[in-house]
Amino acid sequence: MLKISEFAQLAHTTRRTLILYDNNNLFKPTFVNSEGYRFYDYQKINELNTILTLKKLGLSIDEIKTIVFNKDQISEEFLLQLKSQVNDQISDLLKVNTAIDQRIMLKNSFDEAALYQPYEHNNKERFYWKSTNLENCSTQQIAKAFSEFYSNLDRLMGANGNYSGFIINLPKIDFKAFEDANFSLIKEATVPVNNNSITTITRPAGNYLAVDVISNYSLSCQNIRTGLNHLKEFIKTKNLRVDSELWQTNLGKNEAGSPIIRLELQIQ
Repeated sequence: MLKISEFAQLAHTTRRTLILYDNNNLFKPTFVNSEGYRFYDYQKINELNTILTLKKLGLSIDEIKTIVFNKDQISEEFLLQLKSQVNDQISDLLKVNTAIDQRIMLKNSFDEAALYQPYEHNNKERFYWKSTNLENCSTQQIAKAFSEFYSNLDRLMGANGNYSGFIINLPKIDFKAFEDANFSLIKEATVPVNNNSITTITRPAGNYLAVDVISNYSLSCQNIRTGLNHLKEFIKTKNLRVDSELWQTNLGKNEAGSPIIRLELQIQ
C-alpha cells in the first residue's frame, strides 16, 4: 500500500488532485484508515492514468465518470467527438515532434566552415505543398503569392514548423537563369492537399548535391549567386549529372543566429 503522497508521485499528479477525485467519487483510495488517511494499491495506477488522460483532453469530471462507470450511457456522437479530439491532439503533437526533430538536426548539422562548400548527401522522401507556378515576379507579386499560399494553408498548418522555401526550374546552373526561372512556393506537407491553388508534390529520396548559404535580407541574392557558382564548379569538377529542379529550403538559424538556406539538386 502507498500513502497518498507516494501514490501521487508515482502517477505524476498531486495529492490535491487525488483528494478532489475521491470527494467527487471518481477515483477512490483502496482504503481509508480510522484517522482518515488514504492508501492506494499499486494496481490502481492504470485506472488513474486513464482518468488523467481523459482530463487532459478537456473532459469534465462528470463526463469522465460517464466513460469510466456508465459505458452503456455513452452516445455514439460523444464517442466520435472524443475520437476527433484525440486525433487532433495526436496530429498537433506529431507536428511539434517533427519541428523539434528538425531543430535538433539543424543544431547538430551546421558547421560555419562548411557554409558555401558543396557536398553530397542522402535525402529521404518528403512531401511538400506547392503553389501554382510563378514567373519572374516583382517583390509585390511575390508578397501577394506568399499571402495567398499561406492563407490557404492556415487551417492545415497548426503547429507546423516544417521546412518551407521554393522549387525552381533551373535547367542551367546560372544565377541569371535563376533570376528568370519559373518557381513555386513550397511548404513541407502534413496531409495531402490538391486543389486549384495548392498541390502536394514529392521530393524523391536519393543522393543530392547541396550547398548551405546565409540568408541575409540585403545579401541573399549575392549569397545564392555564390552558392550556385560553387555548385556549378563542383558539378563540372566531379562530372556529375543533376536534375533541373532546384530545391531551395529555409532551415532556420545556425549557432551564430544567421538564417540558413539550403540549395539542392538531385544527382542522376
